[in-house]
Amino acid sequence: RLSPHHPPLRRPPSASMKATSLSVLRTLRQYACLIRFYNHHNFLIVVLGALTLGEMASPADLLALYLSFNVGLYGGIYTLNAISDAEDDKCDAAKCHRPIPSGDVSVRGAAIFVAISWFFAFGSVVIWFGSMAKKLAFVYTAFIVINLLYSFVLKRVKYMRFITAATTSPLRLYMGGALAGVVVPWTAMLIAYCFMASVQSTKVRTEKGLQNEICNGWSPMVLEAICMAITAVCFLVHYPGDQLFLAAAGISVVLFLGASNANPKMAKVLVGADISDSAKKLA
Repeated sequence: RLSPHHPPLRRPPSASMKATSLSVLRTLRQYACLIRFYNHHNFLIVVLGALTLGEMASPADLLALYLSFNVGLYGGIYTLNAISDAEDDKCDAAKCHRPIPSGDVSVRGAAIFVAISWFFAFGSVVIWFGSMAKKLAFVYTAFIVINLLYSFVLKRVKYMRFITAATTSPLRLYMGGALAGVVVPWTAMLIAYCFMASVQSTKVRTEKGLQNEICNGWSPMVLEAICMAITAVCFLVHYPGDQLFLAAAGISVVLFLGASNANPKMAKVLVGADISDSAKKLA
């Protein structure tokens, strides 16, 4: 018999409590998947501008911008894209397991997640960046407008899918330059744009298995060839200025585009392509 002062024995958690905890964790995981962390390598374009143009930005500013921009703003944008693509993704072997097409996250829940993500994005900019908040808020708004047009209109218009999606890349470089306190040269902006247009083409072609077929009106490698030609001209015009930027940009072109086009498996890692099991076997 226990004394009156003896602490009560702890009862093991009930099965229902365990089930509830697991359910909550699973739900949180599904919402985290909407942020698409595997696509966050595109923040390297911001880092490129912040570290190779002008004075190097502080690591604290870069971390704050990453959380505000990639996690907050783009978490909402990716979720909005998922809502608009939900019906198509249900029929895609590589994407049907995503939170919304699989039914793990409702459209209503996803819409609320978009609102919360964007509230965090704009709020954190005001709190952390102070005098630069107005400029970044304008850029954030431009990202939202571009992605709304892309998700609901332009991605289904012939020839427009890749060249529209690429418009966000110069804006990323612009934000990096803003952190470094410089105005980004037009040649650098155009290099970033052409690079992302090629990345988008490579990504979608790999996902849909259309490496040797017409995609969104573009014949294989035509868009990539145009972009590479423009990039080469920009390199010549920009040289010898910002040599560190040019070196990093050149390495990125070779690594991301060369390796991704040579091996579809590498495209999954480098450009965030979703490849179905059947496509993996063929790769």
